[in-house]
Amino acid sequence: MATPNISLKLYSNPECAFVHRVITTLHELSLPFTSVVVDLDVPRSTSYLAINPRGTVPTLTFTSPDYHDNKETILTDSLMIIYFLGNLFPNHLAPTPERGVAAAINRTRIFWFVSTWENKITPLFEKVYMASFGGEREAKEVEDLVVAAIKKEVEPLLEKEEDDNGGVFLGGKDKFTVAEIVAAPVLLRLFAFADSGLLPQSFKKNLLDLPNFGKWARELVKNESLLKGWDEARFVEGSKAKLQQFREGTFKPKLCT
Repeated sequence: MATPNISLKLYSNPECAFVHRVITTLHELSLPFTSVVVDLDVPRSTSYLAINPRGTVPTLTFTSPDYHDNKETILTDSLMIIYFLGNLFPNHLAPTPERGVAAAINRTRIFWFVSTWENKITPLFEKVYMASFGGEREAKEVEDLVVAAIKKEVEPLLEKEEDDNGGVFLGGKDKFTVAEIVAAPVLLRLFAFADSGLLPQSFKKNLLDLPNFGKWARELVKNESLLKGWDEARFVEGSKAKLQQFREGTFKPKLCT
């Protein structure tokens, strides 16, 4: 599989789960890229705001002699970036449409999962993050909300179908699809919160007790591309520091999409 004739630069911050989606995609596809870390604790530089006026991360810029005479192109949303990278060449993240009806069905399942996750589950993770700063009652309320939503919306989508292969990922695949790319970084962080005591252990347990979701999530968080560069201890330490800032009234949310 030939690497596309393209030069990629990713503006990122390791704390951001949406950045983590893009990095995982780049590693899954073995795409070389240049990384530029954006400090989210200070006002964005004029040079970065010229690239992304919103000041958010991730931002991906690319040049290619095959597009716009090698002029720089800018992408500024994690999902859009993932879809762009996944369409550069045939790969396992989503089967190419040329392969007929079966591939079309597989792609539909993947994109239905992504749509469900983005619209029904992702909005709840802001509540999860804030619950890690709150008390026991707030954490339990959010736990019940998220577990119920995943049980209702996601658990049925992971049910094996007759023609699925034997792999654990969506559609019986043995490698990540776009569905796993989208969900994995936030689940990795949620489990880190639970393991460190920032959220109740029951939060993680009740998710893993869901038959389809639990089996899927256990394998999800073992993926090498996902874990490459992931520092759980640093993430937990940083989260505890933010908890202290929250208590002092100095906490400022980061901007990533």
